[in-house]
Amino acid sequence: MLTMAFLVVAANAGEPTASLPPEIAGYAQEASDLLLAGETLPRDYRVRLMGMEPSVRLQALVFLRRAGLLTADPWPLEDILKPAIAAQEDVE
Repeated sequence: MLTMAFLVVAANAGEPTASLPPEIAGYAQEASDLLLAGETLPRDYRVRLMGMEPSVRLQALVFLRRAGLLTADPWPLEDILKPAIAAQEDVE
């Protein structure tokens, strides 16, 4: 019975991300793949989220929390509402 439930969830894994805006759909799909593989979020997930616009970041946080990937490290409201931080390129 548990195996059948897992197969149903795995078969429908792409559906929850279909209703998300395009800005977050790719990130949500990547997070879903990690969840199905039994992995956790990458170490740089906070940096990646801070590069998103605040409205998209909030949607990503809600998705991650509902998916069960975001269970620790609370996000302060200031971090959620901060403007997007541009990715810094390494200059050598």
